[in-house]
Amino acid sequence: MTILLDPAHLQAPASPAATQAYYTICPVLVASNIAVEFGWLDEEFKRVGATPTYLRSLAGNAGWLPHYRHSLDPLFRDGGAIPTIWARADLADTTLIATTATQSGGQVVVRADADLYRIDDLRGKRIGLSRSSNPERIDFARAASHFGLHQALKLGGLSLADVEIVDIAQAADTPALYPAARPVELWSQLKAASGEHADPEVQALRDGRIDAIHSSLARTRKLVETGEFKVILDLSAQPDWTLQIANGPYTNAVSTGFARSHPEVVIAFLRAAIRAGRWINANRAAAAEIFPRVTFLPNARVAALAIGERDFVPALPAQNLQGLEIKKHFLLAEGYIENDFSVQRWADDSYLQEALKSLEK
Repeated sequence: MTILLDPAHLQAPASPAATQAYYTICPVLVASNIAVEFGWLDEEFKRVGATPTYLRSLAGNAGWLPHYRHSLDPLFRDGGAIPTIWARADLADTTLIATTATQSGGQVVVRADADLYRIDDLRGKRIGLSRSSNPERIDFARAASHFGLHQALKLGGLSLADVEIVDIAQAADTPALYPAARPVELWSQLKAASGEHADPEVQALRDGRIDAIHSSLARTRKLVETGEFKVILDLSAQPDWTLQIANGPYTNAVSTGFARSHPEVVIAFLRAAIRAGRWINANRAAAAEIFPRVTFLPNARVAALAIGERDFVPALPAQNLQGLEIKKHFLLAEGYIENDFSVQRWADDSYLQEALKSLEK
């Protein structure tokens, strides 16, 4: 179902002269989540005469699909790489202004009583992959697990052809949510809703309909603590950095036309994120207390593990760009996106450099 935006919801200027921009942030480990919580995004926008509006504050869930499709202009999107790559490849003219390499590769989880101990034990076994019923957005959860399993199986000398992939239907992903002024208000609603329903992949594993799943750290921790499940491969413990990009490196992209006409607002967004990234790097324990509010990490203990010693200051290093190339080629090869593009030309570090220079002053 296509969601039509009510023009009345797109006009909420603080003053006639204020420049308006929407922002949306995934519930992941990126500095902009902290910048919003601390009020730094509002502060930096105000400094340049702009007003940030959280995309999910639009009534009628009008911001739901634009979060994936980047179909509202002007929009800043920070978070998972898969929807951002899809939008750039097939839907929208965006510019990549920063990345954050704080994601991990996830884990391969099986039942605790299964006679499975290594990846090569999965030969001929059934592996579950979620499948969304929503054709209007990229199936990012499936794509992330698909990539993680592809990488994990290679470590065991296997390929996807050596296992049986079983599609697991996802619950409807168009939830009725109240408008949220900030990310924490949205994710608290989603956490409450998800707690009321069984996870289809986990239920299929529990019931014995499949033998293994790929899982993220937050879900894996919960599963292992039940005593019903175990991990046979932790990709996040592998030294190969290319195994850590299931949905990353995380991407911060903005509508290209807006970036060119209002570079000061792009710089303001990045200033807020850089300030927050530096704060996280210097206050990791405190950040671990905050991140569960704006992510699906269950508590500060798990958040501290996820934070580790990673660098949270937004950047555009060659390694992250190569990681996005690897992810893009996988999405193209597996049919998740239709069109190719150059990640190098997509990225523009001029805004980031200006933001860093201005903070030095």
